[in-house]
Amino acid sequence: MNRLRILALEPYYGGSHRAVLDGLVSGIDAEWTLLTLPARKWKWRMRGSAITMAAEVRRLVELPDGRVRAKGEDRPFDLIFASSFLNLAEFRGLTPQLAGVPAIVYFHENQLVYPNRHTAEWDFQFPLTNITTALAADRCLLNSRWNLERFVAETPPFLRQFPDHQPVGVAEAIAAKSSVLPPPFEPTAFDALRPTRGARPRVVWPHRWEHDKNPEEFFSAVAVLADEGLEFEVAVAGQAFRDVPPVIAQAEERLGERLVHLGEPDSREAYARLLAGSDIAVSTAVNEFFGIAMVEAAYAGCFPLVPDRLSYPELYPPSMRYRGRDGLVSRLQELLSERPSPGAGRQDAARFTFARLVPAYEREFERVASGETYDESPSAQGDPP
Repeated sequence: MNRLRILALEPYYGGSHRAVLDGLVSGIDAEWTLLTLPARKWKWRMRGSAITMAAEVRRLVELPDGRVRAKGEDRPFDLIFASSFLNLAEFRGLTPQLAGVPAIVYFHENQLVYPNRHTAEWDFQFPLTNITTALAADRCLLNSRWNLERFVAETPPFLRQFPDHQPVGVAEAIAAKSSVLPPPFEPTAFDALRPTRGARPRVVWPHRWEHDKNPEEFFSAVAVLADEGLEFEVAVAGQAFRDVPPVIAQAEERLGERLVHLGEPDSREAYARLLAGSDIAVSTAVNEFFGIAMVEAAYAGCFPLVPDRLSYPELYPPSMRYRGRDGLVSRLQELLSERPSPGAGRQDAARFTFARLVPAYEREFERVASGETYDESPSAQGDPP
């Protein structure tokens, strides 16, 4: 088979979106064309990126004589691979030159269950963008079973908010073209290190500094443990944004010398060293569709401790989950008292490396590009590899 010509569209080229796309470009032998936009102002990206990217596509497919490639002429690409931050329906309407090119959309998240702090009427645009994008795609890939199930379950009640002409059969149509395929991560930086343990157990919180990661619960829990006089230290990593939650800004005052790291490490290697030197990685997220940060921490040697909700139950056994703030405090007390051995979660995390998952992505790309039909019975939409 000839090398696929893949047009990749990523309106939010940062974080896990960037890491996954870059890894697929490196790992899959294809003729890649990447159109990306910086990872900021996500709401504007969802609503406006189709216009920006369609204009760039028209430039790319302009013929040598100055004409724009017309519908029916040789297609410039075999496949479109986009993230769900693109409104695919709008993009397709603006690029008739790509008519007939099949499209896969990867859903790192879905806006139907995103926990908005302040809901404005225009926020209805974002779930609707996800829905129309899914309907316009030939194939939808979602990063977790929880993401897929919530997307399908929340679509009908959302559509029932239409004042009239409420669509029917939409959730079923989306489910029929959807499957779960986890996001891979690159383990090289972690493979170069061995877990190193200091004199005190270290608890790391490796997440974006935003409200949906629920930093308040984490700092409340470690403050309780500090007041009890337990010996431990804390590292806070992850990407910071302009609006830093107040509880993070107050971390140094609350934790004092226990706080040994605060801020995003300046390189992938520095991040790997931070995780390799930690004992326990904690998530307190109220919004998580997969959680690459926790998978990487487990692979680096940390004991992953996650809430018993969201995507986590399908990824971690009960021994690595807790319920509520009190449950977090209790499990941390146990783990700090009986320091866990490095590597407790590494084997499970290894399922999600690029080496393990790239072949599954290659199969999806080839099948969709060739127009192969799927057996879309529920049993065909199996669990992640």
